[in-house]
Amino acid sequence: MFSLGNEIRLTVFGSSHGPYIGGTVDGLPAGIKINGEFIQKWLDRRRPGQSLITTQRNEEDTMDIIAGCRKGFSDGSPFTFLFKNKDYIDRHYDDLRDNPRPGHADLTMFYKYGEYRNYEGGGFFSGRMTLPLVAAGALAMDILNGYGIKIITYIKSAGDITMKSSPPSEPDEVYSYRTRLPDKDLDKLLYDKVLKIIKDGDSLGSIIRTSVYNLPKGLGEPFFDSVESEISKAMFSIPGLKGIEFGAGFHLGSMTGSEANDEFYTDGKTIMTRTNNSGGILGGITNGMPVEFNVVMKPASSIRIAQKSVNISTLEPSEVRVTGRHDPFISFRAVPVIQTLTAFVMLDLILSRKKL
Repeated sequence: MFSLGNEIRLTVFGSSHGPYIGGTVDGLPAGIKINGEFIQKWLDRRRPGQSLITTQRNEEDTMDIIAGCRKGFSDGSPFTFLFKNKDYIDRHYDDLRDNPRPGHADLTMFYKYGEYRNYEGGGFFSGRMTLPLVAAGALAMDILNGYGIKIITYIKSAGDITMKSSPPSEPDEVYSYRTRLPDKDLDKLLYDKVLKIIKDGDSLGSIIRTSVYNLPKGLGEPFFDSVESEISKAMFSIPGLKGIEFGAGFHLGSMTGSEANDEFYTDGKTIMTRTNNSGGILGGITNGMPVEFNVVMKPASSIRIAQKSVNISTLEPSEVRVTGRHDPFISFRAVPVIQTLTAFVMLDLILSRKKL
């Protein structure tokens, strides 16, 4: 239920306000170097409390490896790691037990798990559950780096602010911007917009772009195990992510075939396409061009503005005004989650074809 992958399989466990969150990566070959410093760099990029535009929950998010590693290398057994939750406040959720937040999983959690549900902090529906995704994804990214595979993720637009300049060329470049929208002028505009959103007690959504370079050709399968299917399954494990498109995506609906088709050419060594409307995937299989996709992150559901709800015990109308610490712009911390989780999917696809 809480697992992802085929050749390598990630299982996550824990909850937002429980004592621990963790994960296990099964199927990792023995002898893989575990670069703890590299993994921690990505965990820090996801960590709360690092900016005025994130939740102010204060967690160290340091990884404690408890199995699957010997002398700094994977030993072939399940690689298992833990994170201790330290800064959580259950009382902020007392009023939410019977009054579900609009847009949140509170109501469906009740429908599925009833009175025994884990509702504090959103339980295992919380964005905090992306922490083990980043740990496993960063481990995969470090492996892919050794083969020249590069993944770049950045905020492309948020609200009425849309990036039109060239995308970043290196995976780390976006993290020098305060909002992770890599345009100097728009970065400031967006930062100021989010500060205003915070003052208003509201939240803001975004579109996030990812490009994967230098992948082997021929990855993926037709139909149910296509590259699009595998990426989409992983992406929809991220709370707040509500849509995905590949290449030109929904713009293809306004094109003709002559406009949409990516014509082939050769440089004498390989076959390439002049455009990349297909997002580097044809028939569910990589064609050697960059795999490109956009996702949409909805505005966070936990906002300070009063919203109408219904008490699930009495079925009487109620009102919800969320207190506590929440992300007004979850996209800021979603960028490293998407980037590293993409790496995990790519490594799994590559191992399934024995391409490394």
